[in-house]
Amino acid sequence: MTKFCNGICLFFVLMCVIWAPMLMYSSGNPTNIANPIKDASARVDIKTSSGRLTLFETTLCEKISWEKLEACRSLDPQGYLSAYNEKDIQLICCQSDASTLWLVLPIVQARFIKSLRWNMDITFSWEFIRDRPKGKEAVNYELTIQEQDLPKSSEVTKVFNGTSNSFTVFNIYPRYFRVIGSGDVRSLEQSVELVSGALVLNRGDPEWWSFYDFDILGSHGCGKFPGPMAIIVSEETPQGIIGDTLSEFSIWGLYITFVLAVGRFIRLQCSDLRMRIPFENLPSCDRLMAICEDIYAARAAGELEVEEVLYWTLVKIYRSPHMLLEYTQAE
Repeated sequence: MTKFCNGICLFFVLMCVIWAPMLMYSSGNPTNIANPIKDASARVDIKTSSGRLTLFETTLCEKISWEKLEACRSLDPQGYLSAYNEKDIQLICCQSDASTLWLVLPIVQARFIKSLRWNMDITFSWEFIRDRPKGKEAVNYELTIQEQDLPKSSEVTKVFNGTSNSFTVFNIYPRYFRVIGSGDVRSLEQSVELVSGALVLNRGDPEWWSFYDFDILGSHGCGKFPGPMAIIVSEETPQGIIGDTLSEFSIWGLYITFVLAVGRFIRLQCSDLRMRIPFENLPSCDRLMAICEDIYAARAAGELEVEEVLYWTLVKIYRSPHMLLEYTQAE
């Protein structure tokens, strides 16, 4: 009867191990709250075998809620955002002029120009900052422009040596982004639209770069900000300790970790159980205890021969299940 009750209790413990974490972690979903973009920045780099130079970088980006836009339909004519909550959508409008100056020395530019004829890569990167999840507040998206969309090396060389002021780059970055709850950023799956623009080096003292978006949508949504523009869907994230943990590891990761941890604990408790049965689950151990006490008394009295006989008798009993059962029967 005792073993039956123990088995029933163990069954309920295993059910709790399987279902309790699922019920506990799933309670984080109803407490999802908005997690908008708090800050954004854009950067354009050019890379060659000689290294990398940052052409354009701006941290002056305005964040506009989708609900406050009057021309939101014209900004999304294909209806890519119809499946998302308007509270999670933002329009990012950056200034066309860089927030940093062009301070590269002429001798460095001259060396860099020589490497343009061999290979050239241009990358555009966005950085978005949110409040959650903890440890992944800043997310980055970087896209290396395809070779067929790059400007000719001669066009870039003319800008560097001062005979021209601008060059055009096609398909620089996607217009639509989705920042998921776990802290990763990716382009919106439904959208295939890529942005093209012009990079302009403004002559003067000092010099600085500008980026102008060719897409006409920029003039409707961003107004006085004709620079880089992006439409962001920032997914809601759970709040609190459980919410932050869920966002970082996902519910399945937590579930598996919890089950494995509890399972490991139960396994440690039940390991070598068959080895403990002869010592813990015998009907009566009075005779075995008497033999052990006799061994101790013989050792204390110096009767080593008697001690050895009793010792091997005890070993013989434990080696034979039949004798062990016979010696431990209740009187």
